[in-house]
Amino acid sequence: MKQHGSLPRVPALTRRDALRAGVLGGAVALASGARAFARPRGSARDTLVLVFLRGGADGLSVVVPYQDAHYHALRPNLGIGAADVTDLDGYFGLCRTASAMRPLYDAGRLAFVQAVGSLNPSRSHFEAMRRIEQAAVFGGSLEDGWMARHLNLTSPASSAATARGVAIDTTLPDAMKGSPTTMAVQALHQLRLGGPAATVPGRSDVLRTMLAQTPPPDGPRGETSLRFLEALDGVDFVGRPVPPGVTYPSGKFGSALFEAATLIQADVGVEAIEVDYGGWDHHGFSGPLDGNLGGKVRTLSEGLAALMADLGAAADRTTVLVMSEFGRRVDENGSSGFDHGRGGLAMVLGGAHVRGGQIFGSWPGLAPHQLDDDALAVTTDLRHVIGEILERRMGTADLGAVLPGYSPNYLGIVS
Repeated sequence: MKQHGSLPRVPALTRRDALRAGVLGGAVALASGARAFARPRGSARDTLVLVFLRGGADGLSVVVPYQDAHYHALRPNLGIGAADVTDLDGYFGLCRTASAMRPLYDAGRLAFVQAVGSLNPSRSHFEAMRRIEQAAVFGGSLEDGWMARHLNLTSPASSAATARGVAIDTTLPDAMKGSPTTMAVQALHQLRLGGPAATVPGRSDVLRTMLAQTPPPDGPRGETSLRFLEALDGVDFVGRPVPPGVTYPSGKFGSALFEAATLIQADVGVEAIEVDYGGWDHHGFSGPLDGNLGGKVRTLSEGLAALMADLGAAADRTTVLVMSEFGRRVDENGSSGFDHGRGGLAMVLGGAHVRGGQIFGSWPGLAPHQLDDDALAVTTDLRHVIGEILERRMGTADLGAVLPGYSPNYLGIVS
């Protein structure tokens, strides 16, 4: 291990808003105040894919401290042993449910960060998510999210940009709240102008004229939606062929990752994509190997492996950050599950710019005196990971404005 010292969401655009904008084929939420910039295409900036494991994922069932006697003493029934992991460094092993990610780790394209999280000690889902997405630790709430602030303070990486941040979901996540051109789309393949295809150009012209005369926020919101629709014209979010051997997991998560890869390859100026994968609040009957938790880890692993293989050369301009609001307690409870904890697991994936094949962070240990109220302690501020990606891969020039009150202490995960 490398050593280094229900939830509030922005509502989707209503049907009335969608009708104003002419968006009849997909649920869309767009922040108001859109504005246009000009910048040549071909920027070296990455597209960030943020995968948020909502519910508090148990990182100790993914990257397992299988050689630690304290771990097995605290998890006598749910602990994962040597027979069910592939060794990483003699202490940690990758659970067999996550085996699809092992080739990425071995190829140096996947890095793990253990004992990571928010410095705010809350174990409330609501509070922990809010603190992470706003990048606020203590005190009052901020009005916008860290990704929104990044987008507000940087000009578009591409002159083709319309929507710069897209959440493949029904609602806009707090990290993107407050950006001029962020939107939530339930399914990109449903995002279209309805009606006969032959009349779409004419109706688009009429809509554009109407929207130009419509005051904010509806006018700019509709114009951005319309431009994004036009930018996606001809992009196949359903039948696009994938490379041989690539299989996305079935279900909403796999479909969202496929659409994220398609959007990146379309090169329409989207700089940030969020895919939420919920259902990690396993208080009971977790089944870390073959039950509910094991199934979630397997789907996550297979989805990330498919995404990276599908991206191909585009992976060299893509960074994937996987995170959760907190981890679980180390000790199992009486319901065969794990209660809310503190330190968790983050993952960073990409091309040659990711210094993978390593476990980053400072491991606090699992002895009783090393725990934080029976949970893995947080020794790495998640903002170290976020800040490093933003500054080194996303072109953030004023990190202090994006992550207020934060002092950089990067781990060296990306170059």
